[in-house]
Amino acid sequence: MWPDFTIVSGIRIDYLSPTLYSSDILLILLIVVFLIRERRKFQIAKYINRKRLIFGGTFFLFVACNIAFSLRPLLSFYGFLKLLEFAFIVTYLAKTIVKLIQLQIIVLPFAVGSLFESLLSLLQYLNQGSLNGIFYYLGERTFTGVTPGIANVSLGGSLILRPYATFPHPNVLAGYLLVAMILVWNFLLSQKKLWIKVFAMVQLFVCTIALLLTFSRIAILLWGVLVLVIVVRMSIRLIKTNQVKLLMSYLVLISFIIIWMLPLTHEVIVRFSQTSFFEESVIERTELLHASWLMIQQHPLVGVGLDNFIPSLASLQEPRPLGLYLQPVHTIFVLIAAETGVIGLVLFIGFIIATGVRIKNQERRIKGVLITLFFIIIVTGLFDHYWLTLQQGQLLFATVLGLSWASYVSDKKNI
Repeated sequence: MWPDFTIVSGIRIDYLSPTLYSSDILLILLIVVFLIRERRKFQIAKYINRKRLIFGGTFFLFVACNIAFSLRPLLSFYGFLKLLEFAFIVTYLAKTIVKLIQLQIIVLPFAVGSLFESLLSLLQYLNQGSLNGIFYYLGERTFTGVTPGIANVSLGGSLILRPYATFPHPNVLAGYLLVAMILVWNFLLSQKKLWIKVFAMVQLFVCTIALLLTFSRIAILLWGVLVLVIVVRMSIRLIKTNQVKLLMSYLVLISFIIIWMLPLTHEVIVRFSQTSFFEESVIERTELLHASWLMIQQHPLVGVGLDNFIPSLASLQEPRPLGLYLQPVHTIFVLIAAETGVIGLVLFIGFIIATGVRIKNQERRIKGVLITLFFIIIVTGLFDHYWLTLQQGQLLFATVLGLSWASYVSDKKNI
């Protein structure tokens, strides 16, 4: 569906098009079930007090102003509808997840889904294009290495396709794999059942290969640092308990894995070594930051309107040979400041801080995992926008927020 507000400088922008995903249909059904189940428990008087009335009234006044003063009000209105949808995910998970066993059960679909996506991305990399067929109906787009706008990486003078799996960009795939691997490492690898432990190890190994193939530098760097920290901590713990033989076996296994993956790690190292402040992606991101600063200066309080970054960008950028570089700025904090102004940025940062405090007060077994997931989103969000602009990124962000705000009751059960 391509309404008029999705067309910028004669170009149809897929970021702006209202889209009904299968996940939206499931969420709508979940909302209906939730409202039916909660209708008897809900007493409006119990939730109303002076502070909430003042905050709620102020917030909706801000929303009204953001929509009214935006370049394309319908676009902003649609953006706030999506915001409410994902706010429901946060609320639902926060109210529903009360035991760690529930979180462990949630991790299983992440493990299965990430393994499927990883295997698909491996096949796409070998094929240097999409597989098509049944995978098209599972969300894979049709592409090859020469498709206009496709993400390639230059290695040794050759352009290599970065696999997408069923995601809109390799960076989004990398973010998803990071979240899935952190959850699997912490909640499945430690299980007593042998088949779950073996499945977790297979998932971590295959997903690591897929992550390297995305050539997403920030995600790969984060995973490398996390693995290094975990290995060092495990080594110190094994030495303290005098389990030297187990430590040596562990290090030998890791060495074999590293040697087996050397050809791939070499390509990743080449990718990092070619990083330069003068490469095209850095220059484009710098231009987007400059345009964002102009938007913030022109609309400091309520911004240009939610989801109105790209339409506002068109009048600020110079034409390019292949058209305008019409993408959101690759930093979530700057994007929020541009679209919702200083007020929206302050509200967002306040919510981030409140979430951090909430995580700090969680029980010990879950605190470290949530801190790691939240840290990953914030760091990758400094270099990309998909946590706020793309369906999969929004779902992941909302899920992590919901898990962070849940009230966990200590239990000793395992799946």
